[in-house]
Amino acid sequence: MKTPVANPSSKVIEIDRNEKMGATQITPNTTPVAVSPYALGWAKRVFDVGFSLVVLPIALSLLLIVFILFPFIDGFSILFHHERVGISGKKFFLHKIRTYEKTKQNAAPNSIGGDLKVVPVIGNFLRLSRIDELPQIWNILKGDMSWVGPRPEQSQFVEQIIAEYPNYDARHTVKPGITGLAQINNPNATIEDHQEKLIFDLEYTQKASLLLDLKILWRSLVVVLTKK
Repeated sequence: MKTPVANPSSKVIEIDRNEKMGATQITPNTTPVAVSPYALGWAKRVFDVGFSLVVLPIALSLLLIVFILFPFIDGFSILFHHERVGISGKKFFLHKIRTYEKTKQNAAPNSIGGDLKVVPVIGNFLRLSRIDELPQIWNILKGDMSWVGPRPEQSQFVEQIIAEYPNYDARHTVKPGITGLAQINNPNATIEDHQEKLIFDLEYTQKASLLLDLKILWRSLVVVLTKK
């Protein structure tokens, strides 16, 4: 099955859904497909801001607990900031709670192998519960991100992968999200699974709707609670 998608340069690509995601290839296509109007419209922005305000009291309570306990476990700083690529290739700083030890905090968070060391006692809990992602509510309120969309990748990685697959830039037609289709279909995906994630990201850009956002958020909660 092939899905054509328009990218920011109005060029169009199609994704060959091979049985082996790792073997997926990106090839040119000539049939344009518009990005979902909802993904770029005011309704999504209203939902993002409104949902943020609803969850903000709970988020702030959880963050307060983390900010009180964290310095006793691994000192400061508690937050760290990565440069990521957002809509139309615009770069921004994504905010997270640090879950790796201080000397490792600038390493790629989804890399395989290496010598990353998780902060003892609470690091794994923050990652599994996704509490480390809560500071990104600020990114949403600023307009850098949405609750649902393609997960923003580090700018250095994006530059490298676009050099190999120029049409990878198509995922930047919409705002990136805290969660998305890729995350609920394969919560354990790493940065090496970029082709697999791209398939889901491009599917979202075409089918985005308020109902789909609600379904993805609900499924994301189920994934977190069941620790899948």
